[in-house]
Amino acid sequence: MQTRNGFTLIEIVVTLAIGLIIFGIGAIISVNFIRNRQIDVVTETLVSYLRAAEQRALASEGNTSHGVSVVNGQITFFRGSSYAARQTAYDTVLPYPTYIVFSGVTETVFAKQTGTPSVTGVMTVTNGVKTQAITIYSTGAISQ
Repeated sequence: MQTRNGFTLIEIVVTLAIGLIIFGIGAIISVNFIRNRQIDVVTETLVSYLRAAEQRALASEGNTSHGVSVVNGQITFFRGSSYAARQTAYDTVLPYPTYIVFSGVTETVFAKQTGTPSVTGVMTVTNGVKTQAITIYSTGAISQ
């Protein structure tokens, strides 16, 4: 009887199938990790913008109010009494991925000298898997 060296077609197919399954699971985990990390970055940046707007309003920088708006796929840190009446030369803009969805408060302006927000409440940030909430209090305090 002759012995053959090598692998049979079935062994090769099974090995490739197992490899593809492992690769697929790894790809799904990687995509979810990246999306969750991006929502963390967007939320942390939004909180940073809100706190900076409050501090600049308290300091009366530019002798005006400062605010943050979430509209049209971007977060805008602006100078002015509202997003519509802002001084666009001073905008700081952060685009965010389309799978990140904001709800609740979408714009708030902090009054110059007092830092009192024009709108209070909760900003909710979600990517369909992970949800984070940012609360803006009437005192101007911001919590995540």
